[in-house]
Amino acid sequence: MKTTFILYSRNDGYKEKERFLIHLKTILETFDEIIYVDWNSDTHSFLYEIIDDLPKTGRIKHFIITPYYHDILTSNDPDVQKCNNVLSVNLALRRTDADWICIGNIDIIPPTKEELKDFLDKANPNTFYTFSRREIDYDQVILNKDNLDDYRKHLNKTIKPRHFPAMVTPNDHYSLINCCGDFQLAHKNIWYTIKGLEEQMIYSCFVDTNVQKKAVLNGFNLAPVYDVPVYHMNHKTNRVPQGGDINTLHDKENTRPPKFNDAWAWVEYFQQSKNDENWGLGNTEIEFEII
Repeated sequence: MKTTFILYSRNDGYKEKERFLIHLKTILETFDEIIYVDWNSDTHSFLYEIIDDLPKTGRIKHFIITPYYHDILTSNDPDVQKCNNVLSVNLALRRTDADWICIGNIDIIPPTKEELKDFLDKANPNTFYTFSRREIDYDQVILNKDNLDDYRKHLNKTIKPRHFPAMVTPNDHYSLINCCGDFQLAHKNIWYTIKGLEEQMIYSCFVDTNVQKKAVLNGFNLAPVYDVPVYHMNHKTNRVPQGGDINTLHDKENTRPPKFNDAWAWVEYFQQSKNDENWGLGNTEIEFEII
């Protein structure tokens, strides 16, 4: 039973080398494969910033979406912010043969390999799982990074998962918001049936809501997971409040129409569109390296 963890970044996005290094080392301990997609790199991939400090496992599949492909993919779509996340993840989904696939980001410390295995031994391949994360102090992680296993045991006893209601809006009973969906796990059959991610919710650029609703629309079950520890190394975020103004965003990256600035309404009225067979760059050959 092979497992894959998928993540992406942009070369101009939020990054810290030490945070990313801790994340990748722990992911490598838990998962059989990592697929890392660096989007629109016009300089070099963020992975190269820490590669000398990473163990050479041969289990990281590294893709770079060059400006050439970026221009092709976004030439007819002003919502470039949507494309970088959705297409990066979908590209990775199309390029793994793992049984179970998890989507996350560079702020996560995952369960141990044993914890994940115990969960998957009982998991239902027809259920889409969203793990609720546990917030931890990044500075404390740095202080304990040389004894991270012991620190995680301590955290497991002291830090509890965040519980969120299943109903996001008055009329939407689908979306299980469990802290941004930083750790969303499903069998490959689900990801392929729903054809991966589809559209990005601009409220903090989440993509966890519609993908869960897509699972339901395609006949799958949803389940939040609270008892398996997933830790999130906290950081500052920029958000558009409910019904808020795009100008409150510091990075001004919100390019969606104003009606989508109300994140709750966006979730409620989302309808799955018809992705064609080329979702995630389809079978386009993209060079990659194994690290």
